[in-house]
Amino acid sequence: MSRTLLDDCYDHCERLTKRTAGNFYYSFCGLPAAQYRAMCVLYAFMRVTDDCGDAEDRTLPERVADLDAWQQSLTDALRPGWSINDTSGWSEGARLVLPAMRDVTEQFAIPHEHLFAVVRGVRSDLEFEISNLKFQIGTERFQTFDQLADYCYLVAGAVGLCCIHIWGFHGDEATRRAIDCGTAFQLTNILRDVGEDAVAGRVYLPAEDLQRFGVTVEDLIAQHCDDRFRALMAFEAERAKSFYLSAEQLLPCLEPHGRPILKAMLQLYGGLLHEIERRKFDVFRQHVSLPRWRKLWIAADAMIHQRLLG
Repeated sequence: MSRTLLDDCYDHCERLTKRTAGNFYYSFCGLPAAQYRAMCVLYAFMRVTDDCGDAEDRTLPERVADLDAWQQSLTDALRPGWSINDTSGWSEGARLVLPAMRDVTEQFAIPHEHLFAVVRGVRSDLEFEISNLKFQIGTERFQTFDQLADYCYLVAGAVGLCCIHIWGFHGDEATRRAIDCGTAFQLTNILRDVGEDAVAGRVYLPAEDLQRFGVTVEDLIAQHCDDRFRALMAFEAERAKSFYLSAEQLLPCLEPHGRPILKAMLQLYGGLLHEIERRKFDVFRQHVSLPRWRKLWIAADAMIHQRLLG
């Protein structure tokens, strides 16, 4: 593999991360050089995968085709004996990201199935949107929490598993804790975006939970923040907290340089959950976010602790 070409791929991933990762980028900066570059590559891989699913200028079938092409390029890049010169037919994003992603998987022994899980997660969103077109309103995507947890693994837990390989970890317990961490983060995103998602025809909260609290899809679309909705959200928030408690147990399983990043992520996403609760679960009137100063403070704290580790 040409080192010059590979360096160009790494440089592209770093530029993409600087431009789009926001405050998370700064929490990477104190890592040792190899781990810092690997995190930029992983982020770039996630960014391109998400962009394939979110491209509003493309129809849903076209997005599925784009994602399938991306997955095929990933398969090619990870196969034994692949050469960086063997990128004929690849998109520009694949040519600039996947060679570096292959190099990172080799350096940090990241199981390939974690990367393919991420692609499956984004594809499952598209498949559901296509199947949901026949309905005039949104419908519940998952009947049970176990089904939702499987989805959380694909779109978040698998990313957490990639991260701990880059950061370094010990013990079998770390794998379960990393998956729980991803579930905590994804549940927080779902609670924050429940109104926006419902209007767009996406309902991620399990049907069994909606029925338990007497909340309908129509209620979510109409943005009814009544006692039933607040009780539903409080129930889901407590569930998310249980996963945050498990995620905190991942910290001692990590090598020292990985702990400040995880701590920052727990503070950011946990802070969002706290803000949702502080607003008494009214996520409809205003998008829930943390103040910019607080996000910068969390990122700076992570960077300082990483620097102190030397």
